[in-house]
Amino acid sequence: MPSSILPSVERGYLPYFLLFASLSALLHSISTYISPIPALQQFSGPLAPPKTPLLAHVYGMKNVYSGLIRLYAAYNISNPQLYDLATVTFVGVLVLYVGELWVWRTVRVQEGWFPLGRLCLRS
Repeated sequence: MPSSILPSVERGYLPYFLLFASLSALLHSISTYISPIPALQQFSGPLAPPKTPLLAHVYGMKNVYSGLIRLYAAYNISNPQLYDLATVTFVGVLVLYVGELWVWRTVRVQEGWFPLGRLCLRS
């Protein structure tokens, strides 16, 4: 049963990574609506804007779009347009984070670490 839901392993592990990234983004989107203020934890830099539900909802919608694009790409990895679009979602996140970190100073490096890296540092 689960093998019929998961992307084909014949395409390598990239579809699984995209599926994981997609589900993570979609779950975070849900959290921005359930508890909006804690979902904005990463915006804790010296010039961070006030944490409002509207900001959380906008951020959540961005995650919905990114998650859906990645989900489609996970199941259609051989489609070059979807592959490029999924790549752009990751480049967009990188550009957004670098801008927030170095230009607008609304985030700190501490909040930008990959979650696994944060877990390793805490233990």
